[in-house]
Amino acid sequence: MISFLILIIVCYLLGAFPSGVAVAKYYGKNDILNSGSRSIGATNIYRVLGFKAALIVLGLDVLKGMLAIVLSYFVFLPNLLSPLVKFIFGLAVICGHNWSVFLKFRGGKGVATTLGVFLLIAPQTVFYTVLLWLGILLITRLASMASLSVSAIFPIMLYFCGGSIFEVIFAFICAVLIFWRHKDNLSRLLNGQEEHLSIKLF
Repeated sequence: MISFLILIIVCYLLGAFPSGVAVAKYYGKNDILNSGSRSIGATNIYRVLGFKAALIVLGLDVLKGMLAIVLSYFVFLPNLLSPLVKFIFGLAVICGHNWSVFLKFRGGKGVATTLGVFLLIAPQTVFYTVLLWLGILLITRLASMASLSVSAIFPIMLYFCGGSIFEVIFAFICAVLIFWRHKDNLSRLLNGQEEHLSIKLF
């Protein structure tokens, strides 16, 4: 039990590692939390520092979610409890990313880290979700709309792709967290004030 609790803390700290801040500092931007949308996520990094920096942050945030699920395999409990362990570790790493102890409990919005968690739980559904996200982004040029749309749809897609009821419930909880972290974006979307992305790869 002690090792289980220690691994939960490890997952939280793993998620709390501020990838966006670290990459921004590497690129010479020390005030990313006061730039753009003041988020450490890949979208804000893209706006402030460009595609390459955003791609690095995206990869690191996805990797954090994946590593949390990998750590769940080091918990020696009955197989019946294995899904529950994955969900607990997944929530821990997402909460760490969203409310980082290293940033006075500020953080990102959890989309990429949630993607990493589900990449090892339901890879087929994640593949379809990423395609849908890209489609919505290219049509609307609104990253927040794309993220909120796929977050709402993901639990339904997971169900029809054969996900268990527990996975669907977990996906719904993650969607609620994403909506909560996007509450300001949602308000701007409803008021037609959300900033469009200028999509440039180089």
